[in-house]
Amino acid sequence: MTAVPPLHPQSYASGRGSARDERELLETHVGGAYQVVREIGRGGMGVVFLARDVMLHRLVAIKVLKRELAGIEEQRERFRREARVTAQLQDDGIVAVHGFGETRELVYIVMEYVHGTALSTHLAARGRLDERDVRRIVAALARTLDYAHRRGIVHRDLKPDNVLLEHETGRPMLTDFGVALSRSADPQPSEAAHAFGTPHFMSPEQAAGEQDLDGRSDVYSLGVLAYLMLTGNVPFDGSSYSAIASKHIAEPHVPIAERVGSVSGVFEAIVHKCLEKEPAQRWSRASALADAIESTNNHSKTLGLVSKLGRFAALGAAGLGLIARHS
Repeated sequence: MTAVPPLHPQSYASGRGSARDERELLETHVGGAYQVVREIGRGGMGVVFLARDVMLHRLVAIKVLKRELAGIEEQRERFRREARVTAQLQDDGIVAVHGFGETRELVYIVMEYVHGTALSTHLAARGRLDERDVRRIVAALARTLDYAHRRGIVHRDLKPDNVLLEHETGRPMLTDFGVALSRSADPQPSEAAHAFGTPHFMSPEQAAGEQDLDGRSDVYSLGVLAYLMLTGNVPFDGSSYSAIASKHIAEPHVPIAERVGSVSGVFEAIVHKCLEKEPAQRWSRASALADAIESTNNHSKTLGLVSKLGRFAALGAAGLGLIARHS
């Protein structure tokens, strides 16, 4: 490949700044195998560089732990976990890991390069998305999460920064399994106990500090993501971690219809089912959520559901029970 396609600076993470130290370390360590092109993203923990694989003639993304964090064992272990967990997953909706390396000063992951933009950047530019786009993104992510869940992996940090939208196809791709709960990749259960997600997108059980989470926790987080894409706001906000966590645990969210009136009642009901406080009241599997969304994309089925359920304002528990038969 002779030309580097156009990139967006925030395709992999938010923030800007110089990464001279990390780049120099990376080039010193991998210079024979990868040609580092430029920085393409920066977050709280890491810097991501675009690079060329010299032998295979392909573009890759190399995620490097910030130099000031490289001496902290807990941060190094998060990178190791991300590489271990993601290496188990071979799915078109997950950014693949090609390799991992570390020295005393450097920790890095070689990843599939996605020519795309982070969902967070997309939302910052547009505010909120059309319901049709939200349906497509949520259904695709639900299929991807179901794939991971069936392999004993719960992501635990689903948020806009960790979803990339591929430019050519619009396909959402999931990344950053650094705090994922894995039944097989974590050498010690206590290791995962120190890793937490992002408070605005946590399930009530995750916010309460429970460690033995299952896929229904990710279903809740996906519901929060859908809510954000539809309304431009997260269901709960606050000035501190504890304030946000307590709202997830005990406070009802504002119905989508009260924030934006253009969302269909059936899809609103589907999203609200994701956001139930009790895991048993949510979609039992991420695949059931995807099935429900995809069934409403068929016009005749949508009309049938609408005729049975009526307007969302009048659904109540009985109407939601009809939807629950798909779970």
